[in-house]
Amino acid sequence: MSIAIFILPKDPLKSELIRWKNKIKKIMPSQPYALHPPHMTLINIEIEDEVGVPDIISSIDLNVTPFKIEVTTKDVFWNDIVTGGHTLYFNVCQNKNLLKIQNNIAQSLQPLRKKVPNPYDPIDNKIFYESFEKYGFPYTGLNWKPHFTVASIRTNKTNPIITEFLSINSKYNFIIDQFSIWDIQGDKHVKLKTVYIK
Repeated sequence: MSIAIFILPKDPLKSELIRWKNKIKKIMPSQPYALHPPHMTLINIEIEDEVGVPDIISSIDLNVTPFKIEVTTKDVFWNDIVTGGHTLYFNVCQNKNLLKIQNNIAQSLQPLRKKVPNPYDPIDNKIFYESFEKYGFPYTGLNWKPHFTVASIRTNKTNPIITEFLSINSKYNFIIDQFSIWDIQGDKHVKLKTVYIK
């Protein structure tokens, strides 16, 4: 089964993400990620058994207190290798506390993860390959770009919705004082637990 650790956005960013997701669902139905709840993924891995995982994650010493993050730009992952589309997202400024939380969780989940074939080529995508080998997730440490995804749209790069998305300046900041644990099966996301950062 697939377990993910998410940071959920707070308003007004949350409302803005939902607005864009709804707009894309209306104009271009069935696009990847459009149905997913607004979130930033810290890690998403396959595990052998869900039993006890929320408690294990809750007991991790994160070595951080609540902290502020900033969203200052919007961007696109062009030709996203996962979806085959162009993935629209709100970019989160790099933050040492985010990296620390991700690393602590990734390290703690290593013994629980299920070994699955590595989808990345060790020559063409060496960094992703090595991260996947170690943690079961390709985007860790400095090769992770923290972001809140809107959707991945399968269209040409000059589509008006992409142009509109990129043309509007948006800046947000808020305090991260919790994260959540999710069971993921395709587009179905079920929250298992919220963990508070103290």
